[in-house]
Amino acid sequence: MSLLSTQAWSAGFALNEQSIKSMGMTQAGRASTAADPTTLFSNPAGLTQLSGTQMSGNATFIYAPADIENVKASHAGTNNGDMIPPTWVGSGFISHQMNDNLTVGVGNYAPFGLSTNYESSFQGRFFGDKSKVKVIAIQPTIAYKINDNFSVGLGLSASKIEGLLSAAVAPIPSNPSLEVMGDDISFGYNLGLLWKLDEQTRVGFNYRSETEYSLEGTTKVFNFPVNGAYLNYDASLDISTPATIEVSISHQLNSDTNIHASIGLTQWSVLENLIIKNQNAPSNFATITEELHWEDSWAYSVGADWKSGHGVTYRAGLGVDNTPVTDEHRSVRVPSEDRTVLSLGLSYPFNDKMSIDAAYMFLKEKTAHIDRVKGAGNSGVTYSADYKGVAHLIGAQLNMKF
Repeated sequence: MSLLSTQAWSAGFALNEQSIKSMGMTQAGRASTAADPTTLFSNPAGLTQLSGTQMSGNATFIYAPADIENVKASHAGTNNGDMIPPTWVGSGFISHQMNDNLTVGVGNYAPFGLSTNYESSFQGRFFGDKSKVKVIAIQPTIAYKINDNFSVGLGLSASKIEGLLSAAVAPIPSNPSLEVMGDDISFGYNLGLLWKLDEQTRVGFNYRSETEYSLEGTTKVFNFPVNGAYLNYDASLDISTPATIEVSISHQLNSDTNIHASIGLTQWSVLENLIIKNQNAPSNFATITEELHWEDSWAYSVGADWKSGHGVTYRAGLGVDNTPVTDEHRSVRVPSEDRTVLSLGLSYPFNDKMSIDAAYMFLKEKTAHIDRVKGAGNSGVTYSADYKGVAHLIGAQLNMKF
């Protein structure tokens, strides 16, 4: 249920814009740097590296133009592309050092999300029109320094998911359409470990748990079987957001330069199908199924940061992210392919208590081919096309120490 912009730097519909410092290095080393309170998301154990009370808040603007080419379809329509609205993503974090060994914190962030909206005359509307998923999480966290070289951290997250899916129902004169909405609240956890191998090298490990949701909401059917008709059913959908595993390493080359690397696994295979159940609905709407058959995916990144003589820190990174979507089941809701990511960033200290981070990220996705078939005979619909997309992300973060 996503497109290029909705996940920005993680295939599927994950969001990874919680740290602008990490964004400037394409997320390289984000589980091992522990530079500010945003480590609460990427590795809770990193909180032990922060002194006093600190706060970080950020926002990222995402713009992802897309082109649809080489279209072949059974029914007429348009293919304007650029179905991804410009989007803002923000988060906030605070940490407090209780003593030399114990640090606590809390974060508010969006771990998953998407928003796509095709034009009403979209030629592939029978396979998807609007798709929207929003997940907001609050995570209280505790971290403990076992010794000077090893720390552990644990965060417990409460998250709310809201979702909307819509599509055209059938190619008949009344132009019927269907819209499903629902929400739920659930809980998960985030476990982190941080090793200091020597004075120059850190290794970080982070595990974010799968979170299971049981959405309750409504299914609305418009103009079926005739114009003006309206049907409404209580709907339910069970869905999970995937567990993630990440390992990072950061190494100090000299007093001004650090290099970083990360490898991450997202267990998207928890998403087999979307099965929406509608109470007291006729057989044609009682169960609505969209096949996904996603696979686990890997992401890799390398990056570096270096300090200038004027106190400014510069960053750069390069990454590769593999899509969880298989060629056979790629749909207009998920025209995702493997992508390459390049980023640049910097930090500027106003004084000892306040600093700002900024970053720019560019994503280029391989051409994604879609070939979908639904039904048979005169009532059947087909749609095939090539999707080409890029994304531009610009983010800023304010950091304060007390």
